[in-house]
Amino acid sequence: MTIDDEYPALVWFSQADALAYLREIDPGIDLPAHEAQLRECRERLRQAGFSTLSYMALETVGRRVLRAYTMRELGDMSFTTAYLKNRLYETDPRLNSLRESGLPVTWHLDQLEARPNSGEPRVRSLFSTLRAHGMHSGLILGLPAPRADLRVALSLTSEAIDTRWIDDRAMGCVLAASLTVSRLMQPYIDDRARRARIVTLTREQADVLERLVKGSSDHEIAMQMSSSVHRITHHVKTLQKAFNVENRAQLAYLAARWGWRQS
Repeated sequence: MTIDDEYPALVWFSQADALAYLREIDPGIDLPAHEAQLRECRERLRQAGFSTLSYMALETVGRRVLRAYTMRELGDMSFTTAYLKNRLYETDPRLNSLRESGLPVTWHLDQLEARPNSGEPRVRSLFSTLRAHGMHSGLILGLPAPRADLRVALSLTSEAIDTRWIDDRAMGCVLAASLTVSRLMQPYIDDRARRARIVTLTREQADVLERLVKGSSDHEIAMQMSSSVHRITHHVKTLQKAFNVENRAQLAYLAARWGWRQS
């Protein structure tokens, strides 16, 4: 597993990482059988006409992505990195359609480029990035996640220029493969997401955060702790970085939800 700590935090993992974790929690697990299932998924998707499968579990607060747990295999790491680091998901019309309907969304570039908002800079950037990576059509779907703040999305792409080939047979193949991949990857992601939530603070940081969660301003916290506003503001900025959030409202929300540990 490797972690890129810029916004959003991008956490790469491999199928081997996930399978090793399954063996850790269940030493009697039949790993060769699971490895064979994953190889079969890959082959069936290629036979159906898909060239990539990107599996991502997005940890969110509102619509902001805090962390993206992303599987190395089957996808295009160059595209996924650009997609997440440039936050192209924020204006991705495919995700908008998925959120609105909750159903798998088929797409092709000519169709997307004909939409009214296709002239927006980041939307144009998304389309050009897709085209540069040979991703001319595909399908995107969401899968159930054990927590409300974790969204699992699978995106499959093809070099085909339309979607007429995505018939019931191809859709069935996608659903079967997606459920298999998610079933084997999800326990590992749940464990890593839980570990990432363990934030260890100094006593002074914990005192500041406790008061912030209760709604106190920096000035009020400084008065309560016999400290300076400048020092309290510095602590708040440090805490925002520790929780990987952008403002004090998000900090208060996540701190109240996750808790913290004092060193």
